[in-house]
Amino acid sequence: MKKISKNVLLVSSVGLAGSAFAVTNTHPVFAASNAATNANSSQDVASAQTQVNEAQKEVDQTQSQLNAAESQLSTANNNLDQKNTDLQKAKDAVDNANEKVATASRYNSFIQSNLSEAQSHLDSANRDYQDAVKDNQDQQQKVADAQSDFKSKNNQLDEIQKKNNDINAQIDSANSDINNYQGQITDLQKKKDELSPKLDAAQQALNAKQPKIDSATQDLQNAQKDLGEATSTNEQLTLPQSYIDYVTGKSTDWDTAKKDLQDAIANHSYPFTDGDASDTVYDDPSALSDSDSKRLSLYVKNLIDSINSQVGSQGKLTITDGSLAYAKRYTQEYQNSNYVFRKYNAIKSASSIIGLDEYAVTGYDIAANRQVTGWSQVAINGYVHTYYNYGTTNMSEITKAAFDLVTQQLADPSNYKNITDSNGYFSVAVTTQDDKFYVCLLTINPSGLPNSFGTKKVLPVSKEEIATKEDTVKKAQTTLDQVKNDASAEQSTYDQLQSQNQELDQQISDLQAKINNGQNSINDLRSQIEDDIFAKADVKQAVVALSQAQFVAQMTATKVQNAEASLNAAQSILSSAKQDATLATNELDKVNSVKQKLQAAQQAYDSASKAQSDASKNVDSLKQQLATANTKLAHAKAELLLAQTKQNTDNKQNQGSSDNKQKSDNSNTKKDANNSKSSSSTTGKQTTTKKKTTKKATKKTTKKATTKKKSTKKATTKKTTKKATKKKVAKKVKKAKKVVVASSKFTSLKGSKKAFVGKWKTAKSVSGYQVRYSTASSMKKAKTKSTKATKLKVSGLKSKKKYYVQLRSYRKLSGKTYYSAWTKAKTVKNR
Repeated sequence: MKKISKNVLLVSSVGLAGSAFAVTNTHPVFAASNAATNANSSQDVASAQTQVNEAQKEVDQTQSQLNAAESQLSTANNNLDQKNTDLQKAKDAVDNANEKVATASRYNSFIQSNLSEAQSHLDSANRDYQDAVKDNQDQQQKVADAQSDFKSKNNQLDEIQKKNNDINAQIDSANSDINNYQGQITDLQKKKDELSPKLDAAQQALNAKQPKIDSATQDLQNAQKDLGEATSTNEQLTLPQSYIDYVTGKSTDWDTAKKDLQDAIANHSYPFTDGDASDTVYDDPSALSDSDSKRLSLYVKNLIDSINSQVGSQGKLTITDGSLAYAKRYTQEYQNSNYVFRKYNAIKSASSIIGLDEYAVTGYDIAANRQVTGWSQVAINGYVHTYYNYGTTNMSEITKAAFDLVTQQLADPSNYKNITDSNGYFSVAVTTQDDKFYVCLLTINPSGLPNSFGTKKVLPVSKEEIATKEDTVKKAQTTLDQVKNDASAEQSTYDQLQSQNQELDQQISDLQAKINNGQNSINDLRSQIEDDIFAKADVKQAVVALSQAQFVAQMTATKVQNAEASLNAAQSILSSAKQDATLATNELDKVNSVKQKLQAAQQAYDSASKAQSDASKNVDSLKQQLATANTKLAHAKAELLLAQTKQNTDNKQNQGSSDNKQKSDNSNTKKDANNSKSSSSTTGKQTTTKKKTTKKATKKTTKKATTKKKSTKKATTKKTTKKATKKKVAKKVKKAKKVVVASSKFTSLKGSKKAFVGKWKTAKSVSGYQVRYSTASSMKKAKTKSTKATKLKVSGLKSKKKYYVQLRSYRKLSGKTYYSAWTKAKTVKNR
């Protein structure tokens, strides 16, 4: 239902009633619908009455709840008063306790000072005791060490004396042996003197026949060398059948052929023997004699010919005086060349000098190591030159390199034809470069040679010549044997006498060695003799040290006894001080108990305050609900009054409509006869009706005024009651304003760059915390920041400044904010 103010409803009711009366008087046509109007008015009245009943019920319920809430508020206020009283008593008890705390603290400080002093004395006495005990133990150890040292040095003296006696006995024995050896040497020297003339005579007789022996020996060596040079060129290499089959095309298995060839090479024996008479030694391998150059070329030719004969090659090599001359010229040009490709330059130069086409000459070489005994480097014009010192090179090493060159060519499937298909005039040259020597096989194509080129064949030594040389060696050996046999008697005599003389020398040498050893032994023994004067002095000194240590040990033992007595006294004093401290601590514990009661009272007060605040809020809420319900009730009553007024008006209109109809008929009948009287009569009726209406309106107005007066009185009463209630609540809230807010304190306050960070403990039953800070200790121009956390960072400060910082808690209660006291200012310096 739409809410309408009471004044509008009242005026509308009066206006509606007057309008209805006027309409019924003026418009009789509505009389026919009066029955329906009455029925509707009854329904409106019933509906309005229902709304009034419901609104009244809501008002009653809300009033009941309000009464219960006000009762709870009254109980909460009483409880709050009681808790506040308890809190004040607890505070008074704490104040009294704090006074006791001050006294107890001072007493406790005194006691703690005494306790600390007693503990310090005890610690000092304990340290003195421990030091005395340690000194005594150390001194006792020194006594034991002194005793051990005395015993050890006395034993050392005994050992020295015993050792010296033993050494002197050994020296006497060694001197006796030396005297004996010297007597034996004198006897042997006499025998040697007797033998010396005989040995000189035998030496002279042997020297008379030695030139013939030396000449025969030289003849034998020369014959052996000639025979060796003649037979050393007969080189033969037996090829394995697998290699022959591969070269001749009967097989394609190169791996087997190569392996068998390498085995044959490894098992081959050379005709040159290292160190024999024909093994010439050279300082420079490139300086071969003509005979050794010829011998080397023949050696390689025979080796290649034996290979070609086994594989059926038609290649033929011929050594001539021209090919040997070319090898010699090649060596000279090679040694004089400074080119990088010295071999090719040497072939070109040698061919040009002899008149050959350089392309008619083919050369294959191999490098071998020379014996290097040292080297040095010299920088010339920015280039480093290396100079070597060489040892010797044997002819057997050179021929071994030539053999390796041939077999190396054979072991390569793409190069073995350089050996098997070679054809032409042949020679071998030897050159050197740095720490290497090179053996080069030179083959000259026989076509197109100049007339000056020597084509005379160089033949190897024949079998007849070799047989002759062998006979020469045998004859030289026979001559040497005969010469040695002729001098055998002289040699035997000389050897016998020389053997006797050497035996005597050896015996004398052995005896002299024994004498030297004996003398050395005596010297060693004498060096081992120790002077017991120092040992005796050490023993005497050890006795003195032992006496001193024993005396000091007696003193340290007395010191231990005194320190122990002082320690016992200090322990007694400390025990008494601890008893006093226990009593003082008990007093402080009592104060702590009172403080715990204060905390409990504060918590009870906070709980009661919250309950009072919640009850007050509940009462305010119910009062609002009651006001709303009363407004709805007033509206419902106004609707009911309007419906009732309308119903009354409708009833009166229905009754008035019948009367007016009868009067209208009579008036119409008499209208024509008495027009003047009818007019007068109508005016009189109108006046009467107006008076009735005026009287009714006046009655209604009076009723309205009475209702308004009652309503105003009721509203005034309610307003006065509400005001009194608020005043009472405000009085109780004001009475409860004395609220104790728990305080906190900083646990950490650290400075950082243009800022500082503070941390504190959580306080009970608080809404938050405030931190204020200033550069002045008086907190002038201090700035304050609030937070609900237990940590706050304040930034934007001046760098390297000292700030004074305080902390307090606050609590919000019933729309009010209560604060704890500021803590004592702490300082912090930022960066």
